[in-house]
Amino acid sequence: MRKILLYILFIFILSYTKAQNPQFSQFYAIPLFLNPAFTGQTYEHRFAADIRDQWPGITTTYKTVAVSYDYNIVSANSGIGFMALQDNSGTPSLSTTLAMLSYAYHFKISKFAEIRMGAQIGYGYKSIDMSKLVLNDQLYYNTPTSFDPYVTNMNNHIGYLDLNTGALLNSATYWLGFSAQHINKPNTSFSQSEGNNQPVDISVHGGYKFIREKKGSRYTEYFSPTFNYKHEAKFDQLDIGAYYFKAPLNFGMWYRGIPLKHYAPGYPNVDAISFLIGVDMDKYDTRIGISYDITVSRLSVAKSLGAFELSIIYEHAKKNKKTKRVLISCPKF
Repeated sequence: MRKILLYILFIFILSYTKAQNPQFSQFYAIPLFLNPAFTGQTYEHRFAADIRDQWPGITTTYKTVAVSYDYNIVSANSGIGFMALQDNSGTPSLSTTLAMLSYAYHFKISKFAEIRMGAQIGYGYKSIDMSKLVLNDQLYYNTPTSFDPYVTNMNNHIGYLDLNTGALLNSATYWLGFSAQHINKPNTSFSQSEGNNQPVDISVHGGYKFIREKKGSRYTEYFSPTFNYKHEAKFDQLDIGAYYFKAPLNFGMWYRGIPLKHYAPGYPNVDAISFLIGVDMDKYDTRIGISYDITVSRLSVAKSLGAFELSIIYEHAKKNKKTKRVLISCPKF
């Protein structure tokens, strides 16, 4: 009976549910994924990578890898970039791969403030390994393969066009951004049935830097509260927390969830508490961050083992480029 119910649930999920976007605790470490308006918000070249292993204690684990590169075209007030991401979810190897091109344009509204606007266009590819599933008729007839027409006629892969956009109000000490992913609402269902389009994913994020110490134009100590609110269809999420930076170390802590909201009785909107430690290696123009999520939902950290995340950011610029003022306010992890 349990296997039959799991089969029914699996068919329901493939038919009706909306796809979820990958999750990052260090969302500022992959700026092009958070908001295309961040494209080119660096002195010259920026390479970023993030690896996340979520819930390794259960079989339906989630593993995500994202890499990006962007370049600041100073003479054109523009930034260009590229991002690639792969997300693997669950036992049937549900895999999502994204490749996105980014562009952003910025203009100053005061000496220490600017507005940035960005857009992304890319291609998404989803696949699933049906051979790793044991379905109802296989159990009933004791056969190695399924004869269910819904399953046999279903595609095991799908490709789609994906469009994102975003805007950012940015200064030397504060930032406030808005982004919208999947604005073309692509159909990402394996069955390609109508009404299963990817909903628009909206994010509002921001923060402020309380400067405690600076040397020249470089901040060597600051405290920065931040937030990132996401909304997709009937679901939403809030990451709220703060960073403390004392060169060369960076510490962070966030809470993820909206505890006063319940999706159903007994199921509050709570997820995790995240902790981060990062280090700035100025000699190598590199930043490394390691974070761990403590699960506080009903799944519990004992069952899930939380989530681990590693980020690496490398920025390179010629010496004359580094002397030019670039408004970079948000944290790097």
